[in-house]
Order: sequence, then structure tokens, then C-alpha cells
Amino acid sequence: MPTRTARLSLRLALALAVLPLACGRGPTEPPPLPPGGTTPPATDPAAKPEATAQDACRSWADLDVGTLPALPQTPYTSTFEHVWRTVLDKHYDPTLGCLDWPAVRVEYGTKLAEAKDEAAAFDLMRQMLGRLGQSHLAVMPPQERVAGEPRAAVKSGDARVPIEVRVLGGEAVVVKDALDGKKSGVPRGAALLAVDELELAPVLASSKQHTTREVEATFAARRVIASALSCPAGASKTLRYQPHGAKASKTKKVACQPLKAERVTLGNLKDVPVTLEHRMLPKSKVGYVSFNIWMLPLQPKIEAAIAELRAKGMQALVIDLRGNPGGVGAMVVPLGRQLLSEATALGAMHMREGDQVFNVAAGTDPFTGPVAILVDEGTASTSEIFAQALQDLGRATVFGAVPSQGAALPSVIEELPGGGMLQYVVADYKSPKGKVVEGKGVTPDTMVTETREDFAEGRDPVLDAALAALRGS
Repeated sequence: MPTRTARLSLRLALALAVLPLACGRGPTEPPPLPPGGTTPPATDPAAKPEATAQDACRSWADLDVGTLPALPQTPYTSTFEHVWRTVLDKHYDPTLGCLDWPAVRVEYGTKLAEAKDEAAAFDLMRQMLGRLGQSHLAVMPPQERVAGEPRAAVKSGDARVPIEVRVLGGEAVVVKDALDGKKSGVPRGAALLAVDELELAPVLASSKQHTTREVEATFAARRVIASALSCPAGASKTLRYQPHGAKASKTKKVACQPLKAERVTLGNLKDVPVTLEHRMLPKSKVGYVSFNIWMLPLQPKIEAAIAELRAKGMQALVIDLRGNPGGVGAMVVPLGRQLLSEATALGAMHMREGDQVFNVAAGTDPFTGPVAILVDEGTASTSEIFAQALQDLGRATVFGAVPSQGAALPSVIEELPGGGMLQYVVADYKSPKGKVVEGKGVTPDTMVTETREDFAEGRDPVLDAALAALRGS
């Protein structure tokens, strides 16, 4: 029998396995552009109810839903039908991956009668969406809605413990010991073992059990840990950790800190915290730009940051997309225009209505120096579209310790009747060279090894490798 902590971590890992942000457009707005992303729980392809041989890969676009059998009436049946019908009508693939979508409806709709509460009912809907085996499919009940991240159901406040944690070598490692200038007192390179009563070993184990790719497992665990570190301002969390090189663990009570961030709203993405950092890297002519999400109000600020760095003599540029889960896909075009001297395309997305190409006109005064893009397991969706496109075009070199997340399907977030949230896929994406990023991620040109020792000694191996390459270019 699993412990309460193990059960909790398993639920969190499953809930957060479908997390990357997506294009925040409502159902009445113009056709959405690629998103902003995580990856759904892994599914067993053998468990999919396949279409019959006669109807193999048939299109469900002409399905007469009036002929479908009635489902058991429950308090959640109407919401279930809405979710199922939305995917039927709006998914870019009318065959829905060769699934027998009407049979899926009956299978999960029948199980609704056994759902004891709202949480169980929505879990069944998540399982149904999981049958498609794609990112950017998620559903959350009303009480689990969180500003800016409708699928992040476990945040407990707008403040957080001021550390950043990633999974390295099977351990949760502190890679930043301070955020927004606020120090935690927990050293970089330390292995984080527990947050209050949440033991992290079961979180790490369960994330591996329910994902098929290592990058998905590390991302799922990372999101669980980040959520556990969130808290109301003025509260605190008790952290148990083991400093690098130490044999014994330590315990420290760390105050939760509100972090500075502008909040913006676009469609059903409301009060999203957005941050932008830019600077010249020490002892170099290399500029550095990092932002946490692709939201349109950031675009003029990114352009201003690049202009400021150019005025300071920037000869090469690092765009740090590590931990950036995506956002509004339309932003790749104006940012691409800042870096491209010739008209080109950043790939295309295929929808039921046809293809939409990310055409970029030549910039009037683009930056033409070398560009490096940094990725990690938290790089998803629009970030992946941008990184893969510039890599394909030979305009940027990608650096990272791992491939990006592989969650690059354009999607829409809608409010459900009754106040819940649904995110669903509306297109797929192929890069300029025809590469499929979904399920594969962007593979770095330069793979960099990261260790606890690196962070304990104040190094950032990926950024250091990019800086060294740009200095030598």
C-alpha cells in the first residue's frame, strides 16, 4: 500500500504531466496560432480502442452525433459531452489518430456513473484525452483553475520559496539559490529531499513510471516540485536538503517571497506573470535575453531590450528559453523579424481548414550577429517552434543538456460550462525542414553535461558553453 506522500506525489505527477501553456485565445476569437506547453501522461497504444478494419482511420467529421447512444445521466455528463464533442469537432485530425472516438465516449461516459465526486469525474475526462497521446490536451474543474496556468492545480499562493530546482542525475538539485534578489539560504548544488511533508523521492519515481521519455519525467517532477514551493506571501516552507559533498542532510525554514512580475491577460489566460531579463554577459560583447512566456505585451519590451544591447556594442546574442513553456505563437514572427535579413518562413501548422505558414518578412534593421538559443526540459510549445525554426534556417545554434520537451501542438484554452477549463489541440506543426517537434523536442546542436558540482561552484554549464562558442565565432 503506497504511503500518503507517495499517493499525493503520484496524483501531482499525473496532473502536471499535461501542463505546458498554450495559446490563450477564446472560442470566439480569430483562429489561434501556435501555443504556448506539457506532455500528457503516457498511454499504452495497445489500450486504444481502434477503429474496426472496415472503418480503419475513418474520418469522424461527418459523424451524426444524434445517432449515438445516451450516456448515464450524472452531474458531470453535460461537461463530459462538451469535452468529447469539442475534440471531435476541432481537433486538426478528423480521424483522431485512428481512434474509435464514439467508442471512447461510451467507455468513459459509462464510467462517469461510478465517479464519486467532481475530482473523479474530471480524472476520467483527463484519461479520455490521454488516449490521444498528445500534448496540449487538458481539463480542469472550476476550483482548480489558477491564473495563467489553468491546468496547474496545486499552487497554494502567489509567493514562493526563492529557489529554482531541476532534476539532474535522478536528484532534485537546487540550481538557483535566490530569485528576484531574494536569497533562500539553501546552497546551489544541494539535493532537495523534502518540502514540508512532501518527500521528493516518490515524486521522482512516479514521474518516471508515468512517462515514456526522460525529458517528460524530469519536467513532470520539476513542475510538482515548483508547485510544492509555491505558497502565500508571509508563509514559510520547511526544506530538507543535502549540500553537495555533505553526508548529512539539513533542515531550514524558508520564508515565501512575492516575486516581481508584471501581470497580463490575453483571452482565457488571465493575470499571467511575465518577466524579462536582459544584460551584457561579463567580459564579452555577448548580449543575453530571457523571458518566461510568449505573451504579446512583452514583444515591444523584447525589441527594446535587443536595441539597448546593440547600442552597447552587442556582437552576439543568447536567447535563453530554458523553462519557457510557450504562449502566443504569433510572437515568433515579430521576434524572427528582429534576427532575419531575408524573408522566410518559420514552418507551418496544419489545421482542418488548411495550412497556415509562419511567414516572416525581412527585418528593416535586423541583428545579424551569431545567435545561441538555450533549451531544457521546460522549453515547450512556442519556444520549441522558434528554436527549431531558427536551427533549421541556420540562424541560431541550440545549446542544452537535454532536448526540449516535445510539446509543440498549437492549442486553444476555453472555459467550460460551469467554470472549468479545457485545452484542446487545433493544429500540428512542422519546421522549415519538415521536422516534427511534437514528442521529440528540439535536439541541441551542442549537448552539455550538467552536474551538481557545476551549480555548487556557481557555474551554468549550458550558458558557459554558449558564451564560449559565441566568443570564438
